[in-house]
This record gives sequence, structure tokens and C-alpha cells, in this order.
Amino acid sequence: MSRRSLALPSTRSAEPDDADELEVDPEEEPAAARSAGVVASLTGADLSTPLTVHQLPTPYDVAETVTTPLNDQERGYLDVCERALHGFRRSVIVAGKALEVINRGRLYRETHETFADYVVEVWDMKRAHAYRMIEGWQPAALVSPIGDINEGQARELAPVLKEYGPEVTVSLYRGVRELRGERRVTAADLSEARAALPPPKHLARPDQVRDVLTVAAADGRAPRLAPPEPKMPAQSTADDHQADPGADDDQGSVSQSEVDEGAEAIAILEAAVAQQRQIYDRVGGGVLAAALLYDPGRGEHLRHELRQYASRTAYRMRDTSGDQAADNA
Repeated sequence: MSRRSLALPSTRSAEPDDADELEVDPEEEPAAARSAGVVASLTGADLSTPLTVHQLPTPYDVAETVTTPLNDQERGYLDVCERALHGFRRSVIVAGKALEVINRGRLYRETHETFADYVVEVWDMKRAHAYRMIEGWQPAALVSPIGDINEGQARELAPVLKEYGPEVTVSLYRGVRELRGERRVTAADLSEARAALPPPKHLARPDQVRDVLTVAAADGRAPRLAPPEPKMPAQSTADDHQADPGADDDQGSVSQSEVDEGAEAIAILEAAVAQQRQIYDRVGGGVLAAALLYDPGRGEHLRHELRQYASRTAYRMRDTSGDQAADNA
């Protein structure tokens, strides 16, 4: 089945005079013009005006037993949603809501048997990706009305909205942003924060979320939310020289640059260990099997990459003290 054209006519044409308006037979009005009129009545905007998420219809359910053609209102809904998708494919909020309206209202039924067939053929989108966008648009709209949130971030917030509700979802996102400071919030940050939440029955108020995240960052359960490690303050060696005035100044002394470098190295290793723990936790529970089922080639490639970098990390972390002793002998 060929892809339908999604180009919609503009309604910014000259208004007809009264005589012309009286001569129009509603039964002979072109379908595209009727659709344009429905779109304008639904959204308050003509077809050349960019849509917002608030102008999209509210998702509603149509039973699978319904096989009748779309009526004018449903066709208008479909046009509105497809225009939103056409212009906002990268916006999880607008595109996700549009996909949900099309799916639940079965607005694809005139041209396709299933929603999966529709998104693959019309939008070149896999069914799983379409459902991820559907699940993500509501939490994304809650925490970021202007739409500056990506699909990965929205995917981490979707379970929070489902299990804890909108207030906790907003509190968690804001708490992560505050703890990250000037650092960019990522999906991994939100995943760590979500894992740190107690069961809903143990969370009395949404405003407790900030404190929960702060404690988790402090005790190492959410290392990504911890503040950056401060550099070690300058240390004077004057006391050492006074305690042992005969000591050789050229042997055993540590420069300030070496102190700073060592402190930074410790911070890097601590962060690496925290990330390794997180990777270990996230790749369990059937993740690999699900990935290989969804995309065998990509899943196998990612498994190879993980094993390769794990081996490289182990090689770099090997004990080289013996080699260094031999070199110094």
C-alpha cells in the first residue's frame, strides 16, 4: 500500500462573497475542504499555523469491532494528528500525543489493518518506538511544557508517573535538575533517581523526593546526582621540613600539582566504580534477551562492545607494581 500524501491545503484564501457562499452545495464540498474546516474548528488555527500539544484532541478509545469509515470529525482528528507528526517528529510531547489519538481512536482503519502497519508504512517507525513515544508524552508534558526533553528522559519518567502520580514525577525531575546544577540532566540521571525512590506507600509527600535524592547521592546509591568532587586544598610542607630538617628536599617531597592530580584520579576511579555498578544492575533481568529479540544485529553488536570495553578496563586496572619494581631495579 502506498504512503498517503500528508500535504494539507491552506485555508488562507480570499473569503467568498455572499452570492458565492449561497451557491455552495454542502454535499458537493470537496473532502479536503471539509477536513480543513474541521481542523480549524478543532484547533482554532488554519492549516499553515504550527500546532501545539494543547490543540491536539484528547485521546479516546474506539472498539476494535468498529469497521465503519471515518466520519468528518474523525477525519479531522486524523489530519490534525498527522500534521502534528509531520512537523514535530522529534518532539516526544506533540508526536507522542498525536500517535496516541490515532492509535486509540483507530483513525488508521480506513487504510491499514493495524496501528503497527500504519506507523511502519506511513511514518517509517517501528511499533515499539511508537509506543515508547505514546508512553512518554504525558510525563514529558508535565515536567517540561516547552518540550525541551528527549525520548530517553521521558521513558525514564513514564514509570514514575504510572506508579507515583504527577506530583512526584514533577518533584523528581526538579530535584534531579537542582542536584545536577549546571550539568545537563540525562536519562541515566533520571534512571538513578527513579531507582532511589522508596515504595509509594513510604513516600508521604511529593516534597520529600528532594531529600530522598540528596540522601541517595550522599550515600553512593545515586552517584550521578552527587556534587562534583572538590579539588584538594593546597598543603604546606613546612611542618615536615621542621620535623626533619636533615631530610633531603629532593627526595620524598610531593608537589601541589601531584596532589591535585592524585585527588582527581581518585575521583575518576570512584565515579568509574559507581558507573560499573550501575551498568551491572541495568544489564540484568533479561535485558540482553529482549534486545536480541527486538534487534538481533544491534543487540549482538552492543553485547560485543560491552564485553570489549570491560576487557579493556580490566587490562588497564591490572597490578603493574611488579613491572614498575623491575624497571626501577
